[in-house]
Amino acid sequence: MHLSLFAGALNNQNLIASIEQVSSVVSRLEKFCNEAYHSFFKTLADKTRLEIIDVLSEKPKTVQEISTAIKQAPALTSKHLEQLVECALLHSEKSGNELLYSLNMEILEPIGNILAFHTAKYCPGLKECIPQDKLKDYLKKDASKETYIEHE
Repeated sequence: MHLSLFAGALNNQNLIASIEQVSSVVSRLEKFCNEAYHSFFKTLADKTRLEIIDVLSEKPKTVQEISTAIKQAPALTSKHLEQLVECALLHSEKSGNELLYSLNMEILEPIGNILAFHTAKYCPGLKECIPQDKLKDYLKKDASKETYIEHE
């Protein structure tokens, strides 16, 4: 997946705003059971769906345009789109005889900011992430660094 959707997401104000937005979404989701979380993350864990999100980062598109871009049959693409719409990651609206799909940036922008932050910090160069067994030591070392915040 190209990270074009997440470009420029690493400044601290964007990250703080994103964390607050995600916290707001999570607090709303707390009313649901674990099944809601499972469905949400399962939807995002599919490479084809991530590819669809990437294709839609350019502009809204129809099923045919999306299926052509990802080189997949329209019927299968439609099933992926239904899942993305069901989890509120995409919007769909009628345009003539077709549905036009677009990104739900209220949800995807804060997620993108957090993923961009995580990727930059723990997956340098997108080659590999820090293994779980070494992550705890890395976080301790990183937390011990002095941090200076400039105030305006």
